[in-house]
Amino acid sequence: MGKSKVRTLLMTCVMITLCVAMVVGGTYALWSDSVKIENHLTAGTLNVKLERISLTKTYLDNETGRMVSTNPDTSIVNFTDTNTADDNFFGIANGEKVVPGSEYEATLKLSNNGDVAFSYEVIIKLTSNSNALAKQLKVYIDGEDKGTLDQYVIDGKAIIFTETMAKNDVAKEFTVKIQFINDNNVNNDAQNKEVNFDLMVNAVQLT
Repeated sequence: MGKSKVRTLLMTCVMITLCVAMVVGGTYALWSDSVKIENHLTAGTLNVKLERISLTKTYLDNETGRMVSTNPDTSIVNFTDTNTADDNFFGIANGEKVVPGSEYEATLKLSNNGDVAFSYEVIIKLTSNSNALAKQLKVYIDGEDKGTLDQYVIDGKAIIFTETMAKNDVAKEFTVKIQFINDNNVNNDAQNKEVNFDLMVNAVQLT
């Protein structure tokens, strides 16, 4: 066989090999693939909003020593706001004293300001020792007599009511009133006494 024929045969083999390599390489590229799915998860929030929408009180004026009654104050106070979180819902000023005949009535509004439904309980809890003053402070919820404040140490708390609230439910409004009983037989026992109590809302997500 001549050299030219050998050279031609070798070139033919090389070309065939290159073509096969291109076909294999091209087939691999066509079958190569990838899939990317981006996942974004955002946690919902459980957010109870508590506001005072009305306040009326009869209290002792420190300057005159006489009882003073106020017209309903309908300015809204948001107790879930960090700027007002330490305020008391009866608007009792520092140094203000309660005496027989004192009354504080606050209308509160509780709403679902988050993403999930929840069950909740509204609680009044006496945080100081019970004494003669606590025994003479009557508690009313929506006009209903709920006993005197000294009774709110039973099991460490007293639940006013328990309900549920979905995301789009209408806000719950309720009125809390504290009244100093005017009873001449026992009023003097409460002089110079002091009581502290909390109103709390505990909420738990509904499953």
